[in-house]
Amino acid sequence: MARNVPCLGPRCNLGQGGTSLFRCTKKALKVSKRGPSLVFWCMYLNDECIGAKCQYASCDARAMSPQGLCLYVPERREDVRDIVDEARKIEGEVQKLERHLKKLGLKDYF
Repeated sequence: MARNVPCLGPRCNLGQGGTSLFRCTKKALKVSKRGPSLVFWCMYLNDECIGAKCQYASCDARAMSPQGLCLYVPERREDVRDIVDEARKIEGEVQKLERHLKKLGLKDYF
């Protein structure tokens, strides 16, 4: 399912962890604040970043088309773990450690 959304450079789609997928291969991208907005500045060309139109632009997800469109579609996570099950599992591990420490006579240190 491809979308026709232009890659806007550093304002492009966010990947895992909330970081931008856009990368400058020259590592010349500088973020500065101009008034209330952020400005992405190219230190290599000493001008504002033009995003996907630049020949040094790349995408970490390899989802940028040659026309500069962002084709990234985030994955859906279906395996949602239940916090109660996780707590029971950790509790079982703690009890196991307590038994081992008790055998060694170190239960007071837990």
